[in-house]
Amino acid sequence: MSDRDYRAPGLLVRRVLNPLVGALAQRGITPGDTAVLAVRGRRSGTVRTVPLTPVLLDGTRHLISPRGETDWVRNLRAAGGSAELRGRGGAEPVSATELDAAAAVPVLRAYLRGLGRAAGMLFDDVGPASSDAELAAAAPRHPVFALG
Repeated sequence: MSDRDYRAPGLLVRRVLNPLVGALAQRGITPGDTAVLAVRGRRSGTVRTVPLTPVLLDGTRHLISPRGETDWVRNLRAAGGSAELRGRGGAEPVSATELDAAAAVPVLRAYLRGLGRAAGMLFDDVGPASSDAELAAAAPRHPVFALG
């Protein structure tokens, strides 16, 4: 995956929505199941945070990066999957394992179905009606992590 596989959020999301949702989530006030992922920066060593919505599938929580090779994905990989999830229940240490394309398919499907029409705002290559083959082909562009 390369930098071109990263879809940067717009100014409104980057400067207003993410900081607002992140601040609320840190205080336990979250829309839906939104939480804040806190992971050490791969270069700075400083803890970086980003609001995300874990997907629960078969009793396991997952994190999906619809925007591709984001900084949080790179930081999580560099941290060996070690991070913290902050939300309504407080701060919880987690260990994230990146899934291969085949294992990511059902998680991506659940996430896309949960997004419904909004999926088009985040994914330009797959949607709720995509086939397993299409999801498997898109999976390397949308990293998926299982949380333990």
